[in-house]
Amino acid sequence: MRVLVGCWREAAGGFAAVLGTVEILRVALGQDGITWVEAGEDVVLWAAVSVVWAVVTSLSLRRRARTVGVAFTPDVLADRQTRQLRVLRPSVGWSDRMGAELKASDRVAVTAEKGREEIWFRWRPGRHGHTVWGSITFDEPSGTVLLDLREGEAYTGISGVRRGVSFVALCQLARGLGLVEAEGRWRGGGQA
Repeated sequence: MRVLVGCWREAAGGFAAVLGTVEILRVALGQDGITWVEAGEDVVLWAAVSVVWAVVTSLSLRRRARTVGVAFTPDVLADRQTRQLRVLRPSVGWSDRMGAELKASDRVAVTAEKGREEIWFRWRPGRHGHTVWGSITFDEPSGTVLLDLREGEAYTGISGVRRGVSFVALCQLARGLGLVEAEGRWRGGGQA
């Protein structure tokens, strides 16, 4: 429910700006203002469209989480997503292959390695050039990775909603790299 309310808040704010612009254009184009009936109709339309938009966005995020095996928690709209994921099919050298796949992706803008265990990158979750910052830390003995993603500056988000882009990037990376939610929590230092 928190996700739905968060999506609605973003959609309602965006559609309120559109509604205000339409009303200003009505007055500027020579209409003699609006009546209370027209204003009521506009508010009902605004409410209906923003609720539908929020439901569709929330269901889209839930579907993404379900299809890649990532938990759909109330914090999916947070600016930062830090999740411990496990490799579906660990084999010898899986972290090197995963690093190579990440660097070869057309969604990665910049990569920098911190030893063999960590890669920093910028990921483009949408069609625009905006990116989220991220890092992936490999724990080869346990077959897990720590994925840490943070929203970048001036990102417009999914479907016009400004929140949840880090979660979308998390789902895209999990799908692309063959990762699912790990059972335990990341404790650092190679321990899972």
